[in-house]
Amino acid sequence: MEHKKKSMFGMWLLHMIQHAAFVTAVVLVAVVLLGSYVVVDTVKGRTAYNLMGTDQDVPFEDSDLFNTLLGNSASDLICYGTIRGQLETEGQLDVKKEVDVTAFAGRYGGMEPEYITARYYLDDLLKWAQAGFSYEEVSMSGEDVDRFLSRSRTVTRIHLEDYGGGRVSYLNSDLSNAVTTVDVSGNLLEEGITDRDAVTATILNNRYYTVDGKRIENQVSTWEEYYELCRNVQKAAEDLNTNYNEYLKYKEYYDPKNTNVVYFIRRTIGDEVQVFSNLENEMKSLPALKKELQSQCSRYLYYNAGEMEYETNTRIEEGTIRYIVNGYEYSYPEDTQIMIGVRSDYRAEDCFYKAKEGFQSFLPYLWQYLIGGAVCGGIYLLLLAVLTLKEDGKMRTDRIPIEVMVIGGAGIGAGLLFGIKGLANLLWQTASDLLILVFAGTAALLVSLLFSFFYYSIVRRIKRRSLWRESLVRRLIRLAVKGISRAYDQADVLLRVWGPFTVLCLVNLAGGTLAYALYHNGVGKLKLILCLLLLAAADGMAGYVLYRSAMAKQKILKGIELIREGDLTHKVAEEGMHGEDLHLAQAVNSIGESVRAAVETSMKDERLKADLITNVSHDIKTPLTSIINYVDLIKRENVQETKIREYIEVLDAKSQRLKQLTDDLVEASKISSGNIVLQWEKINLVELLHQTIGEFSEKFEAKALHPVINAPKGSVLIEADSRRIWRVIENLFNNVCKYALSGTRVYIDLEFLKEEETQRQIQLSIKNISAQPLKVKAEELTERFIRGDESRTTEGSGLGLSIAKNLTEAQRGSFEIVVDGDLFKVNLTFPLIQEK
Repeated sequence: MEHKKKSMFGMWLLHMIQHAAFVTAVVLVAVVLLGSYVVVDTVKGRTAYNLMGTDQDVPFEDSDLFNTLLGNSASDLICYGTIRGQLETEGQLDVKKEVDVTAFAGRYGGMEPEYITARYYLDDLLKWAQAGFSYEEVSMSGEDVDRFLSRSRTVTRIHLEDYGGGRVSYLNSDLSNAVTTVDVSGNLLEEGITDRDAVTATILNNRYYTVDGKRIENQVSTWEEYYELCRNVQKAAEDLNTNYNEYLKYKEYYDPKNTNVVYFIRRTIGDEVQVFSNLENEMKSLPALKKELQSQCSRYLYYNAGEMEYETNTRIEEGTIRYIVNGYEYSYPEDTQIMIGVRSDYRAEDCFYKAKEGFQSFLPYLWQYLIGGAVCGGIYLLLLAVLTLKEDGKMRTDRIPIEVMVIGGAGIGAGLLFGIKGLANLLWQTASDLLILVFAGTAALLVSLLFSFFYYSIVRRIKRRSLWRESLVRRLIRLAVKGISRAYDQADVLLRVWGPFTVLCLVNLAGGTLAYALYHNGVGKLKLILCLLLLAAADGMAGYVLYRSAMAKQKILKGIELIREGDLTHKVAEEGMHGEDLHLAQAVNSIGESVRAAVETSMKDERLKADLITNVSHDIKTPLTSIINYVDLIKRENVQETKIREYIEVLDAKSQRLKQLTDDLVEASKISSGNIVLQWEKINLVELLHQTIGEFSEKFEAKALHPVINAPKGSVLIEADSRRIWRVIENLFNNVCKYALSGTRVYIDLEFLKEEETQRQIQLSIKNISAQPLKVKAEELTERFIRGDESRTTEGSGLGLSIAKNLTEAQRGSFEIVVDGDLFKVNLTFPLIQEK
């Protein structure tokens, strides 16, 4: 036992070391990741940058990290400038700015010299996109179409020959003097265009009207033009809504209070100079803006597309900025000037501030932690191999089927990994490095425990060779084999039940397929109705057969119920039954006939037995009476010899016992055959008990028994036969005198029971302690000739309790015997007579 405890402790210790090694390896890897990455907040969310391989000898402003962040900021600000040009007027958000939806939707492809469009206010398009575009299918006649679509279309024309030098867009060029809007009209019906035919059209619900209060359908004259303009309206609204959300993020992120980035973007649209900047005085001259930005920033870049000028003290090349600007060519004309810098004092805690902190706290010797993590991982794998060899025995969890283990493990593992991933993302954004390391260690411990639980369970099963034997698949296969075997054994039943059912299903399937084919082939309604009627007739016939079978089974069940209730002459009518219903009815009739014959035979035997007992008892009683009389005469003689007197006493006792036994046999025979007549009268149980106790006082004293009676005051009346109820109580008291332990109390309790639905009841309980161990069951003591004294050293016939029970039940009472160790208890229950 001591050796086993030491072995179990050793295994437990190895498991703990294994988990500790895995947790240490994960924590060391987490330290490496936290020390080699810097996480900063950008417009697009938190972003991690790898510091491995970074030259720590150069200033932060000359590092790859700084230049990467500045390049990303340049890309963000050029995009921000484009969005500001779409949404702002004079540097402020203008919700009443007019938007040419076709020109905006096609901004990447350039302007067409002629196109159909509609002009909406900016806030209407934004609200429309946020609410969603809804369409509905509408069936229209030719007249409805003529009323819906306009008989003229509004065309916008641009004279592009006056513009050169790059892509022309309404966002990068002043087109006010080059755009004309005309209505092209004509009687389209006379020209033979079929758009006016009756159609089912997809109509856009006009949530908002154009600037001049028109609907989309008022601008077009054909369905093709209508659908094209609807697409342009939806695309323009959705793009503007996306840009508006980006605009809000850019505006907050590059606010001077929140960022160290300083910028200005200057462009000329016609005669208007537009400046987008976060400088305090953005309308200064270009040289003044450059000078102010250079004074605040240690690193900057300046790009002038028109003058082919690029100036920077960073590692960002001109080609990078040109590539970014070309991506928004529709928004920036050729004379655009862009200048971006980073304040040297890092007054705001933005991405540059956080990156500089991480750059300066970078640990250059992280490879040592990686080696430590690798060593811990090696220890974990070594202990995994050792424990795999040592793991043995069987645990309670091994009772779970392997399939449940695998599926449960996969589910728990997936849930755990999903939870770890979600919590890790949350901690990555908000928590400190210490809290992240604690989380990594906790997650590693959970993963290690989960893996060990499932892995070592599988190892133990493999070693016991029970992986397949205890698997759920094997159990299912065995159940399937049993099911197939059972089905094979009951093939006739399956054939009778499933055969007709399968035929009915095939008929319905064939009929339904035929009806479907007739309907879609356009045949006459008469054939289709005929096919359906034939199908309904087949189903009706099947239903009628099932109905007849159900009625037959109901008759059989009713016959069984009648036979069970005692009508043994009942016969189930077999007319109209077929198959198994007929066989079942014949079997029930045969069983009823057999039961009736058996009952008659039993009653006949019972009568013969009762007659035999009566006759024998009568034949015995005649000479027995003579013997008793002669013994009584001899006793009157003055016999002096002692031995002769003893013989006479023995003869007297035995003859009296034989007389009692004969009377009991006759009484028991009469009761069992029902050949007794009861004289019903009111009986006071309290008075009867006191009288009986008085008559048995000498016998109680002879056995040193002390009767204790607990009875209600007053009368307790029941309806019974006075002679028979006396015999019941007499038999019970005789039983007490014969078998009770001398020197003990006999408890006689009379108490009222709870009221039932009909009438109240009284219960008489007689309890005593048995002198001999009671090795007989309580229900067996009421059988004939059964005695609690198996050695039969006491006088008694074994009929007293049987007679008492039968007489009690004959007088509408109940008789119960309770045996608890040496405690013997009899409960008699009778209905009370309600006193008026």
